[in-house]
Parts: sequence; C-alpha cells; structure tokens
Amino acid sequence: MSSCCELLYWKNPVETGKVFGGALVALLFVKKVNLITVLLRLAYTVMLATGSVEFASKMFLGQGLVSKYGPQQCPNIVGCVKPSVDAAFEKFPKYQAQLRQLVFAAKPQATLRAAAVLYVVHKLYSLMSLWTMLFVGTIGVFTVPMVYKTYQREIDATVAQGVEAGKQQAQALQSTVSEKAGPYVKQLDEKLGPVSKFMKSKANAAGIAPQSTTSKLAADVPLEKTTSSPLEEHTSAKTSSADFPTAPSTKLGHEVVEDATLTGSHIPHKETNPFTE
Repeated sequence: MSSCCELLYWKNPVETGKVFGGALVALLFVKKVNLITVLLRLAYTVMLATGSVEFASKMFLGQGLVSKYGPQQCPNIVGCVKPSVDAAFEKFPKYQAQLRQLVFAAKPQATLRAAAVLYVVHKLYSLMSLWTMLFVGTIGVFTVPMVYKTYQREIDATVAQGVEAGKQQAQALQSTVSEKAGPYVKQLDEKLGPVSKFMKSKANAAGIAPQSTTSKLAADVPLEKTTSSPLEEHTSAKTSSADFPTAPSTKLGHEVVEDATLTGSHIPHKETNPFTE
C-alpha cells in the first residue's frame, strides 16, 4: 500500500493528524488573512529596518552593520528544490499519457466518468466559493475513505437497494408515459391519415412488417441456378447415331445433268446493231 493510501486510511494516526490539521490551519489562515497584504507588509518592514540600520551605522560608526554581519550568500534554494522537481518531471510523461487517453476516449467509460465528475465540480463551483470547496474537499478526503472501509458492507447494500429502487421507478415511469402517450399517438395517426396509410402501404410493399425477421426474409430469397461450364456440358451430353449427318448415295452409270437455270450459267446471245442493218 502506498504512502498516500496509508495517509488517507489513517494507518499512522499521528502523521495523518499532522497533515490533516496543517491543511485545515492553512485553509483557515488563507480565509482569515489576506496573504498578499501580509507578504507586502513583511517585505517593506524588513527593507525599511535594514535600510535604516545600515544608513545610521554608516553615519555614526563609519561602517554598515547590516552589510558586515548580514548573510553574504543566498541559501541554495535551487539545490533543495531540484530533486523534487526532477522526480516530478520524471513522472510527468506518464500522467501526460494518461491525460491524453482520457481526453481522446481511449476508454470511453473512464472519459464519461471524468466528464460527470467535472460537471459536478462545475455545478458546485457555481454554488460555492473556491475556499468552501477546498475546505469541504479536504475534510472529505480524510474522512470518506476511512468511513467507507469501516462500513463497506452496509454502504454497498444500501447502494444496491437504491439502484434497484431507481430501476423500478424508471420502469413504472416508462409504463405511465406509454399509457398516457397512447391516445395522443392514436390521434396523431388519425390526423395524419393519408400520410400514415401511405407509409404503411410502402412498408407492406417492401415486405417489411413488424413480425418480419432476418431468417424469414432470408428464406424468401430464391436460389439461383448454377450454370455449368461448356466442358461439363460437352462431357455430360449423350451422342447417338442420329446426331451424325447422312452421307449422300450415288448410283454407278447415272449421269447428272445440271440445269442452266439452276446452276446460274450464262448462255451467250448475239447483239444486233440497228445502224448496220
């Protein structure tokens, strides 16, 4: 179990109490005290004091006390913060990938849950101030996990009963709406008589009925006859002697006389010239 879960489940009450109390005190301090005003007042008070002491000591003693005894080097803030920043940036690509999957719906259910949570936060922010949300959220983070772990069975049973009751109410509401909407649908059908009849006739002509199913429609489709290839027809055909042509028969000694009119032969004739006669 990670340290964060141990903190939220109060595995170490002393450590959890320190963090929880510190967060509440910080929120109350931000609520009651204007932090910007406090920082500005502290800054100008320190500068006014150091400037005055340095100026007076140089005037009367010839040497500034602040410049002589004050810190000569700045604290190494970068060295203290850098390890934490580096560790955070090492984990940043992982969180970035998770955010990309969440935004672009790699898992639609997780995206919808995130959208619902953001919607609830939006509504709460429109009703409450940011400080109130932070205060209530801090108390909830440190109390809800512990309460749920302690009374998990009772809470799950109550939630299941609520879901079942919600389903029953939804079914009852659906049936009530159907009963109340039935006469109006009938009246609408009567008012749109020609249009309704035309649509029904088109549906009947297309063979689409409420009781039609895919299997029934598929059963009504006629099967196409399969055509055989020429090779299969040739091999499957039966031949007989009647299929062959008959050979012509001739008799010896018989002369065949061809008619000129039948053979289309041309008989020459003498042309006459009227001028020579």
